[in-house]
Amino acid sequence: MYVVEVNKIESQCFMSLVLSYSFMTVMISSWIIQQIFFSMNIDDKLLYLIKIHLSVDYLNDSPQESFFSTECTLTLKQKKSHFNEMEVKDLYETNIDDVFISLDKSLIKSTDFLRRCAYRYDGVQVSIDNFGGIGVKNKLALLRQWESIRSLLLSDYKGFFVEDYLMRINNITESSEEHNMPMNNYFYYGLILFGIPHETPIGWSRIRNVMLSDFDDIIFEERLFHEQDMDDKRCFSIVGENINESTNCRINKYYGRAQVPMNSFFPDWTQLEIDYTKEDINVYWKYELTKQVEQ
Repeated sequence: MYVVEVNKIESQCFMSLVLSYSFMTVMISSWIIQQIFFSMNIDDKLLYLIKIHLSVDYLNDSPQESFFSTECTLTLKQKKSHFNEMEVKDLYETNIDDVFISLDKSLIKSTDFLRRCAYRYDGVQVSIDNFGGIGVKNKLALLRQWESIRSLLLSDYKGFFVEDYLMRINNITESSEEHNMPMNNYFYYGLILFGIPHETPIGWSRIRNVMLSDFDDIIFEERLFHEQDMDDKRCFSIVGENINESTNCRINKYYGRAQVPMNSFFPDWTQLEIDYTKEDINVYWKYELTKQVEQ
């Protein structure tokens, strides 16, 4: 009788161990499947097309119309993932695949010069944490890249405009101020890298300082606001204001929209229009960013 009871207890213990092991196996397998699914659906590689229209209207003169478009790629280079999601940080590399510039006829001779300047931000490596915080990881390499581009431009082009413009770009590239970062410049990655966390409630907002391009010297304060959700997309509005009244800049329009998938840092599309007047010059920018499907 005693032997039977012992065997019964041992059998029950064995079954409990088997069930516990099975439960742990299922949980681990489920976690592995989730990680595989997540890694398959994460933004491993993103292709974007940025179209920009610039109109500069001088008093008593016809407006200067210029058009720009850039094709760029963001590729996930490193993913650090821990059980504690607070520690997640991804490393992306940006690549400029092509730059198209169609300048007003009065500026057409500057086309090659400006196009080559744009490539100083080819290969930017950015780290993104789970709160949308962004940092440039290879700034020294970018400075060396810019120095090489700058040296070639100085050998190919001469004149006050060349030296003045290159000095301005040099100061921007060397600067560590927020508005001078490539992810805060609409002409480069500012419409892609908003710094939006994976999850944001309706009513969430964030403020940052931005530049419109290399051609403007006005710093704007941009406010991004999570307005609503549509199925699996988050809809944001974009507004801005001039933070330095001494620039004599009057904003006539600063409004845009962006649509960002749930659990993603990156938008599907962004549209933005900015119109401002400075002294006797009216400047109008229109930006259109769209995510492309890889062929």
